Amino acid sequence: MSKTKIRKIAGPAFAAVLFALAVKLLWREAHEVTWEQFKAGFTGVPTVYLAIAAFLIALNYGLLITYDLLALRYVCRSLPLRRVALVSFLGFTLGNNLGTLMAGAPIRFRFYTQWGLTPRQIVVLISICGLTFWSGLWFLGGTVLVFVPIELPPELSLPFGTQALGVILLTLAIGYAVVCWLWRKPWPIGELHLRPPELGLMSVQASVAAVDLLISATALYLVLPNDATVPFAQVLAAYLCAISISLLTQVPGGLGVLEVILVKLLKGTVGDSVLASVLIFRILYYVLPLLFGMITLAAHEIYSGAMQAREARLEAPPRIKRNK
Repeated sequence: MSKTKIRKIAGPAFAAVLFALAVKLLWREAHEVTWEQFKAGFTGVPTVYLAIAAFLIALNYGLLITYDLLALRYVCRSLPLRRVALVSFLGFTLGNNLGTLMAGAPIRFRFYTQWGLTPRQIVVLISICGLTFWSGLWFLGGTVLVFVPIELPPELSLPFGTQALGVILLTLAIGYAVVCWLWRKPWPIGELHLRPPELGLMSVQASVAAVDLLISATALYLVLPNDATVPFAQVLAAYLCAISISLLTQVPGGLGVLEVILVKLLKGTVGDSVLASVLIFRILYYVLPLLFGMITLAAHEIYSGAMQAREARLEAPPRIKRNK
């Protein structure tokens, strides 16, 4: 088998193994939680906090439009805001649940090619969107873990602590900033050769991604049980660790992986009811936006088909009536 075929098979196979392992661990954690504890976790969140968390998540998906706007600026293309908002919303709502390769990238190819972007420009655009997220994660994650390191449970022991991980992330962030400041030659990323963004664009990238992560972590913090006495900084550090690891595993939506890591990192301070809180966050941040995204996509396709049919009828030559 060629190296290309091996890479195509190895990625999904590795993700499937990790997903199965995460489900096994999550099932084990669920068995340790009583029904009363689980019910208390679901009902222990005040309704006003749920409403604020839902509002923040809606605001967060609105902010995600900036990812595509920055990427379009990088490829020197401009599109109406309504079109960018549509593609961004569909790309992130479907991509966050089904994976970038399965949904996020095809959605962007589907629409951006219709609006004049070349396949190469779209590949670059998707790469810049990913780089935007990781740049913010490096800066924010590095800063948080250096100043607020979290204790890992014994079963999640690493060769180094989370504070050392924070130093590594900050080093990547500073290195990326230096490259954007000094390096002007194309940067080989896979089969692409991308020129590093200018320092000003890089700063906006990192800031947008950092605010994105802060908003989603705040939504998670709000759906924790009302009697939980855990500092926001600890929740933020746990969320940054969980979201980065779940993305690296390539499991679509980090399903199972995100939940297991959050439960392991927060169970000691929040209690067993944290499992219910994590599931509430999954529903608010992933499941509900996915439903809205699917409805929006179906409505757009129906509307576009109706408009195309109407235009075809108007352009069709008039029929000549035959005399009997």
